[in-house]
Amino acid sequence: MHMVKFPIEWGKVREYATATGAGRPAYLDNPASVIPPTFLATVVYWKAIGNTVRSAEVAEACATAGVPFDITSLLSLEQEYVFHGPPPRAGDTLFTSERLHDVRIKHGRNGPMVIVRFVVSFCGDDDKVRAECWYTSAYVQKGKS
Repeated sequence: MHMVKFPIEWGKVREYATATGAGRPAYLDNPASVIPPTFLATVVYWKAIGNTVRSAEVAEACATAGVPFDITSLLSLEQEYVFHGPPPRAGDTLFTSERLHDVRIKHGRNGPMVIVRFVVSFCGDDDKVRAECWYTSAYVQKGKS
């Protein structure tokens, strides 16, 4: 099931490449250029991501750990981009879906935290996964990190 249509526009690829210091001719001069790898992070302008971090499973883990299930206590820890074949190009249209990968409780020197891993998948018109962004976030006690 597709959550959102994500058209890759050359002008946006150029803007992103320039804004992130990746303004190479490969991104700027070709209307069918490949995207900079982290361009996929711009999906947040098309669709709010992170519904999985507000799931019942995560809420239960927070309750078990004694950590507030409050979005203001959520830290973004890591993003990893995985490409399955050639990177998408300007002119391509992708479709996104999001799924929870796992939830675990970790005890550190500042107390417990709930680690949440979720994946945003980017598929082509043929429903084949072209790329994924793996997110790692953590619910923590406020004032601790």
